[in-house]
Amino acid sequence: MQIINTLTVLALVVMSFALIVAVPVLYASSEDSGRSNRIILLGSGAWVALVLLNWGVSFFVA
Repeated sequence: MQIINTLTVLALVVMSFALIVAVPVLYASSEDSGRSNRIILLGSGAWVALVLLNWGVSFFVA
C-alpha cells in the first residue's frame, strides 16, 4: 500500500509542476481563451482529485 501512496504523491507533484508552468503560459497566450480556460479548469480539477485520492490512500498507510 505504501507504493500506491508514493505513486499518488509523485502524481500530485508532477501535476503541480505542470500547472505551475501551464497556467501562466495559457494566460499569456492570446489564442482561443475559452479553450485555455477549459484546460486550466480541467487541470485544477485533476489536481483536486489527486489531493483527495492521496488523502484517502494515506489512511491505509501506517
